[in-house]
Amino acid sequence: MQNLHVSIIGAGLGGLCLAQGLARAGIDVDVYERDARTDSRVQGYRLRIDATGQAALAHCLPPALNTLFLQSCSAHDHPGPMLDARLQALPQRAAGTWQLDDGAVPDRSAHRQTLREILLSGLETRVHFDRKVVGLDAAGLHLDGLPMRTDTLVVAADGVHSVLRRQHLPQAQPEDTGTVTIFGVAPADCLARNDLPADLQAGAGVVFGPGYALVLDAMQLPALPPLARQCAAGPLSDIPSYQYWAVIGERAAVLGTDAVWRDIDAAPHDAQAGQRWQRAAERLLAPVHPALAAMVAASDPAGIALKTVYSAPALPRWTQPGLTFLGDAVHAMSPAGGLGANTALADAQSLATLLAQTRQGLPPGQALQRYEADLRQRGDAAVRQSALAAARIMGR
Repeated sequence: MQNLHVSIIGAGLGGLCLAQGLARAGIDVDVYERDARTDSRVQGYRLRIDATGQAALAHCLPPALNTLFLQSCSAHDHPGPMLDARLQALPQRAAGTWQLDDGAVPDRSAHRQTLREILLSGLETRVHFDRKVVGLDAAGLHLDGLPMRTDTLVVAADGVHSVLRRQHLPQAQPEDTGTVTIFGVAPADCLARNDLPADLQAGAGVVFGPGYALVLDAMQLPALPPLARQCAAGPLSDIPSYQYWAVIGERAAVLGTDAVWRDIDAAPHDAQAGQRWQRAAERLLAPVHPALAAMVAASDPAGIALKTVYSAPALPRWTQPGLTFLGDAVHAMSPAGGLGANTALADAQSLATLLAQTRQGLPPGQALQRYEADLRQRGDAAVRQSALAAARIMGR
């Protein structure tokens, strides 16, 4: 089959990885993203890319871009200690999915925006920003400001608030877990030279408090523009090294008196909101150690965000022909297990592999059936693992 066209809704990591894999297979693809730019909103910073995610990127990316990804990751890749709120060792609270030893394929710490820019490289004419999906029906795909698109396979990769999932799979609506994450970045080495435990001074580790966990990762990043030129890739933003921090926990434990704030995802992200979440994180961490509160205080409020944690139900079947799903659109999960992005990348590898087989005669319907069986098995398992990881690190 030579004329398959794929429309991917959402230019997140999973959607772009799929687009790269399809382009490598010679399949015509367009990506439609509702944001006006890649940096329209704060989406996150450090990502742990595990062996599954690394394998998916190696499969979908051209070799030069995969090499660039590997070279762009943080040089500091030590998980650090597991400590309680008195900064005493507490290794048994680590999530079962975390890579804590010298495995054959160690996890890599990637900067989300850098990985997204690498995934965009070579796709510039195929990715269309500021294009919102309106819906999909028997007539075709409706996009804001564009003619209706017919004869295309639609992949909904538009995240936890997916428009097409709400339209065609409302029973898969993810539920609010009662958990939130506040995350931000502070200046590099801001935890050094104080009386914190030595490993924590190096900027990595996890501190477990009542109902929450603080995750730290010192992101020591290389100079990216020269790397991009070496690989003949598109331009990469030059990101200075930074101290990543994220607090994940029960809403009441993290926000205190602000816990009644419910419509977090609908609230505008601005400096005032960032200052609010900054104050909440400072209040939470000050009793643990003043250096941790000072780290949060040294962070730019405009780069501090709060996200509600959602968890998807077991994936039901859908009946709309010419539609499938990928990533958080159908398997939103807690970040506690570090599986969300990696599972979306694995989705991309699976679908790209099967759609490539349509060029050798596999009927597209069979390709989708096989993909969806794989998606259901892997996605449901990852959601369960992430829920267990969240319960474990919060001491439930």
